[in-house]
Amino acid sequence: MSPKDKRQLAREHLEAAQGAVVDERVNDAVNALFYAAEAAVVALADQHDIDTQRHHGFKADAATELNEKGLLSEDYGPILRMLNQARKDIWYEGEEPELGGGLGDVLAEVEDLVQAAEASE
Repeated sequence: MSPKDKRQLAREHLEAAQGAVVDERVNDAVNALFYAAEAAVVALADQHDIDTQRHHGFKADAATELNEKGLLSEDYGPILRMLNQARKDIWYEGEEPELGGGLGDVLAEVEDLVQAAEASE
């Protein structure tokens, strides 16, 4: 079985995140948002020969590079780093995540990223 297209995977994770936000399941929303954002960045990075090396930090760097090259209108590197840390805070430390402007704002930002990946086909 071949792997799913990263844009499709990003959309599926985003939809899971949207449901988790509605149901106020913050832990699940953070996970799904993180993986939606990563899949979207990998889809774009793969199209432009930017290596993500299957590593969270490199994926955040790739998001920044995509912005610097004018391929994304926004630098999504910081949100990837924030979501990765929030995920660790929740699941490894049992702490409340630091989400900046709130879960709704993060959802909107990740949705923009997923839409950018989908539009790049």
